[in-house]
Amino acid sequence: MQIVIPQLPDAIICLDGEFPEANFFSAFPGVPLIAADGAALQLQKLALQPAVIIGDMDTLRASGSMHNFSDIPQLLVENQDKTDYEKCLDYCLDNGLTAVLVCGVHGGEMEHSLNNWSITIRYAEHLHLCLYDRGRYGLPLSVSAELPTQPDDIISLIPQPYVQLTTEGLHWPLTREELRLGAREGARNRA
Repeated sequence: MQIVIPQLPDAIICLDGEFPEANFFSAFPGVPLIAADGAALQLQKLALQPAVIIGDMDTLRASGSMHNFSDIPQLLVENQDKTDYEKCLDYCLDNGLTAVLVCGVHGGEMEHSLNNWSITIRYAEHLHLCLYDRGRYGLPLSVSAELPTQPDDIISLIPQPYVQLTTEGLHWPLTREELRLGAREGARNRA
């Protein structure tokens, strides 16, 4: 059984979507921020500096702000077969950064959010990924796991695409229950 224990991540990937407030990042002292292209602009507005900017740089070029980031390492990856998120995840894999927190996954358009979740599932085979959005964390799990919780924490179990599971410590326990995407999900249970 995998025990999911909160720890400092090796890196925080910042995507150019809905961003947390600056004080969120202060909870992770010394953890490098990896900006996916346009996320560098959002970090700049929060007076935060990324350790590296990765992507095709189309958003930074279009904003006319490339010169504002000349002192920050930039990894230009023009491969249009991969998203900037995938390019950041590849960078983490190549540099031994295996515990990664991701913020900004909701890009304002439904296809960005769905695509980012699909990418997360694919890369979760090789990285320990945790997504953050508006006070909520999302963990892609493919093995049994134990998660420390507080009473009344909301726990949603969304199958990708199918799971049979048993839970302990939830308000509505599941015993060898089948959850299937498009048929039955387990949203908004409580610890």
